[in-house]
Amino acid sequence: MTCLEESQTEPVEKHLEFFKLSHNPFPVAPDNTDFFMSRHNESIINKLTREILFRKGFMLLTGDVGVGKTTLSRQIIRVLEEHKVETSLILQSFFQETGLLKEIIKDFGLATEEIRADLPVLMDLLNHFLLKKNKEGINCAILIDDAQNLSIESLELIRMISNLEADREKLVQILLVGQPELLEKLDCRELRQLKSRVTIRQNHVPLEKTEIGNYIQFKLNRAGDFGRITLSPKTLKKLYQLTLGNLRRINILMDRALCLAFDDATSIITPGHIKKADKEISFETPSWKNSILKPSFVILLLILMILGMAGGSILFLHYSVKKEPDKIEKPVPAAELPAMETITPIDQKPDAIASAPQNTLLKEKGPDSVTAFLSAYGLESFSVEFQKALNQKNINDIRDMIFHQTGFSLLRLSFVPDSAKNGFDILSRVEKDSSKTEYFLFWKPVVTITQFYSGFKGEEISRLQRLLFEAEFYDYNIDGIVGQIMMKSIKEFQMENHLPATGFPDPETVFLLANIDGKRP
Repeated sequence: MTCLEESQTEPVEKHLEFFKLSHNPFPVAPDNTDFFMSRHNESIINKLTREILFRKGFMLLTGDVGVGKTTLSRQIIRVLEEHKVETSLILQSFFQETGLLKEIIKDFGLATEEIRADLPVLMDLLNHFLLKKNKEGINCAILIDDAQNLSIESLELIRMISNLEADREKLVQILLVGQPELLEKLDCRELRQLKSRVTIRQNHVPLEKTEIGNYIQFKLNRAGDFGRITLSPKTLKKLYQLTLGNLRRINILMDRALCLAFDDATSIITPGHIKKADKEISFETPSWKNSILKPSFVILLLILMILGMAGGSILFLHYSVKKEPDKIEKPVPAAELPAMETITPIDQKPDAIASAPQNTLLKEKGPDSVTAFLSAYGLESFSVEFQKALNQKNINDIRDMIFHQTGFSLLRLSFVPDSAKNGFDILSRVEKDSSKTEYFLFWKPVVTITQFYSGFKGEEISRLQRLLFEAEFYDYNIDGIVGQIMMKSIKEFQMENHLPATGFPDPETVFLLANIDGKRP
């Protein structure tokens, strides 16, 4: 399988189709539509927009490559426009001096084609525009991205623009966004006047370790994932080790890891997928290429190699006479090879597991235990496909097929409460590699969660909040809005009930919430 398939019109990303995602959740380009509001992002947006609304004049936002400065800048623009602030956003920092000024004026919506590109003319045009907006009670702001690439002359021009005032108020507020090199440039003597005008400086930092799981969940949910794709805590730990919270790096690794998981026909992203993705996209130069070998060192190395080869030949001749022939290992008897997995009904006694039929791939009809399990739900017609899915350890497709045709949702659990054992027919499966038991059962969900991210509102969220409240894991507002408190409550419930602690209400979590007997211990 390949991650990209060519069609007559345009390439089709098959891994997105496999995971039933509406779009790539981890694009490399800035993603303004699915913006993740981290704790630090929210603080920066609030502080900078407040300074601009209060007409503080000149501000800086710096951060390393790939932490999401451009995306954050566009969110700041969106918030400012909601407050009726006229904005000019410059994303191409190759504009310099007069060209930069002309582009600023153009982005404010003024025609510049028929105007001479002279600095005094352009400054006069901008000043008249800003005075007009000021009389109308409208604030104006200029935001320049990648500002570290601006020349000293262009930065001095920015200082001149920031000097435009009326009635002791700044006519325009300026936010420079750039990498840490921008601070080094502002330290030069020629720009000391500009540096003295900075009223606030914010540093954009990567995601915190505890936020990566929420970020991945948010991006997947926005792309249409309903809990199918899972990442274990170990996977998230490996992802943080390799990215240190850098958003661009996270997106690149996760996009590649999804392709690798698609190649393996699994919806579980493992640490192995992350490590392999990192290895495939690593651009680090091998250390041996960075070394400079001096002629004297090369000569010494050749001498040592010759001496080593001569000495090795003497030792080989000395010991080869005395060396005994290698022993031939006996093949392992077939009876000692590891046994395959077995499937047994849950009410079967432990002693009977050893004598249960082996889980082999049947071509016509599944084993009696599987058929009996499906028959209890009136689903015996799916026996062959279900058995194949179990053998291949990929139940996603058969689960979707059964749900869409019958409304029954297939659950896969490592723990089943006594209340569920009494009300549902259950199939148990023993994993020989780990000796762990997993349980399968069907039910018709009392609530189906299709979208779940911070700020999302819906009636199904209210019903889920009530289930959490009844289980004594949630004591906040039942308002139908997803918030951090609700996500934390779901995570705590999952940890106490042997579920992957993702904070996302997957079908297994909803089932246990609806069928758990008794209150929180």
